[in-house]
Amino acid sequence: MLSRRNFLKLAGLGSIAVSAGYMSGKIINSKDSEYFVMHGFIPSDENIINNILLSFRYKIKSNVNPTVIADSKIGEVITRLDSYSFPKSFGRKGKVVYRIKRLNETVDSDIIISDASNSLYSLDDFNTSLFELRKKIRETKADYLFTAEYRNDNLFSTLLKSNKKELVIENEKGIVDIIPLEKNYNNIIINGVQGRTGLIIQNGIARVNTSSCRNGICKHSLAAERGNIIACAPNKVLIKVV
Repeated sequence: MLSRRNFLKLAGLGSIAVSAGYMSGKIINSKDSEYFVMHGFIPSDENIINNILLSFRYKIKSNVNPTVIADSKIGEVITRLDSYSFPKSFGRKGKVVYRIKRLNETVDSDIIISDASNSLYSLDDFNTSLFELRKKIRETKADYLFTAEYRNDNLFSTLLKSNKKELVIENEKGIVDIIPLEKNYNNIIINGVQGRTGLIIQNGIARVNTSSCRNGICKHSLAAERGNIIACAPNKVLIKVV
């Protein structure tokens, strides 16, 4: 669970829903599965996008072809940049998915990182390269919500894995509730340090509909797949699909 100290250190973040690399090794690396995800609000600057992809690929050490889910031609840019961003000698198998969606309003750029055992990485885990990349990103305004996700489950663990998804809700005091994602809820209220965060679950998709934060950035995010995160750092609220 994310500690109060680390969450407060991330208070400059708004909220995200998907991943990135060049850090001390927290990637899950067991015989059963590996999982690593980078979430961010990013600018349309191709140099920055290329650096993010490069960091991600060097972290996961996989050269599998990605699935790119995009609502505009930026998906073609991601595919082109990714094809040149890493050595072809990486040997990890698995699945890589990039998701990118244009934002309807201006927000500050930023990135956060998570894996199967760490909901949000502390800034202490960022090495110099990623710290500098994040610093450069935060000097810009974001055009896109971007996620890079890596998952590698062996066949046995995949067959045993339950299809049931649950939404874990945490605030500053710890876990508030665990809710089945397949059920519909019109108004889940989560108390935070700045007020209340309202959550809706419909057709297997969770989204924030009301926020006490000034910018309400968490309303941009959706959570539907395992590992998806909605984080409202100012209100110290974290929502994750497990």
